[in-house]
Order: sequence, then structure tokens, then C-alpha cells
Amino acid sequence: MKICILYDTKRGSTKKVALKIGEALKEKADIKIERVTDKFKVENCDLIIIGAPIYYERPLPSVINFIRSKNGLEGKKVAVFVLCIADKFGEFGKKYTEKRYMRLMTNPIKGKIIAKKVFDGWILNENPKTLEDAKQWALRVLEAFQTGKIIEKVEHPE
Repeated sequence: MKICILYDTKRGSTKKVALKIGEALKEKADIKIERVTDKFKVENCDLIIIGAPIYYERPLPSVINFIRSKNGLEGKKVAVFVLCIADKFGEFGKKYTEKRYMRLMTNPIKGKIIAKKVFDGWILNENPKTLEDAKQWALRVLEAFQTGKIIEKVEHPE
């Protein structure tokens, strides 16, 4: 089984989360971790985990453009994550994150979305809780993939 973890980043936080996801799964599957580029071939990926940070009220355009350039990842099983700080604003922030940021990430996806996750982003200091959360989420995604289940709700930081 091949799991492709795809992301883009501006300041490195999304890369760190992608690497932690890969670390959690490396003993269980063949893992490929890459920044999104048009050259990356998704055909050999059994599961795609794709993520982006939120800047200026939207996921990085490079990630959305990548999804579109790959025909919406049609025929693939996909798990989606974003990094942002909106969840820090309580229930309103969580709802906003789902309706705005997650919708922008998932709308162009034609594949089967099996999981969606919002991670707490950070501005200056790395957030160890987010990195541990990434490893735990990766294991839940793998279990959903292996059992054919879908994690229906958008997961948020505790």
C-alpha cells in the first residue's frame, strides 16, 4: 500500500505536520511525502493525504491548483487537513473553519474524502501538541482507509 502525503507550506509548519503524519505511518505502508508540484504523479497512490496552511482567508492556492491539475484526485481516497488559528476563537471559529477553509479545500476534490482535520497552526513557536495530534490523526485515517470507513465529521483540536 502506498500513501502519498502532499502539502505546501509558507513558513514550514505544514511540512512539519506532513512529516509527523509520515512518521506515524512509515512502519505500516510505503510513504511518499512531497510538496505539491504538477510533476508529482498520483496514479500510484492508494491513499492521498493532502494539506495546506491558511493564509489570507484561504488555503495556499498551489494546493488547490494541484488538486485541479490532477482532475480533482478522481478515483482516489483522500484525507484533507488544514492548519489555521481560527479554532482558537471557540465554537464560532470552528464553524467558520468548516464552512470557509475546509470547504475551499474539499470542493475541487472528486475523489472519495475519508477524513478531514483542522490542526492548530502556529505563528512563532512550534506547537508540540499539534505535532502529536498529527500522528494520532494519521493512525485514525489509516484505520478508516483499511476498513473502508469514512470519518464523517471534521476533526478539530481539543
